Amino acid sequence: MSLYIDIHTHRAEPDGIAIRNVRIESSVPQLPATGYFSAGIHPWDASRAQPEWERCFETPSPRLLAIGETGLDFRPEYRPYDLQERWFERQIDVSNRLRKPLIIHNVHATDALLERLRTRATEAALLHGFIGSPKLVAQSLSRVPHLRFSFGPGTFRSPRTQQALRYIAEQCPDRLFLETDDDTTTTIGEMYARTSQLLGWELSALQESLVRNFHLLFPKISLG
Repeated sequence: MSLYIDIHTHRAEPDGIAIRNVRIESSVPQLPATGYFSAGIHPWDASRAQPEWERCFETPSPRLLAIGETGLDFRPEYRPYDLQERWFERQIDVSNRLRKPLIIHNVHATDALLERLRTRATEAALLHGFIGSPKLVAQSLSRVPHLRFSFGPGTFRSPRTQQALRYIAEQCPDRLFLETDDDTTTTIGEMYARTSQLLGWELSALQESLVRNFHLLFPKISLG
């Protein structure tokens, strides 16, 4: 098997099977002409977002697989936080209505984010670019059992995140995904190669596992 799945990327021409991110910043967002994509109002844009920005969800493209990235970022430069929370809740409601998973951005907002997912979301949520410990993985799953975790190039700069990746691969491998995010130097093939080496898995075994995970998350999508 030579199939690579990039669950979250900003690249205009992604490799393999990819979900390309669309950051909604107007009422007529620039949607890709081909391929799968996600679309959402980023927490960085919450202070200026408008209800008409959600028009692309009224009659969504069949290539729209997920809602996001959305979420919370509680760094001071992205205040006011209440607007972030409001738009995050709106995107959760879109996810529920369309029955599509969420792609989540989270910085310094774990408790607030998990609480909203726990009480409001009915669909799966993917924590993209996950940076954290095995303990955080376990705590998060205890609060929101339908979480998934996606690891990007930053994984290999963080020993505790590498431990978290190993933990998920051993304890709940159906929750694991890989991504390139906005990294312009690392290919998804390299992410697979480094991850298989880290886990001590054959590359083909990792590919097969992530294909299964994709089908669990998107049961109506055929990879051919």
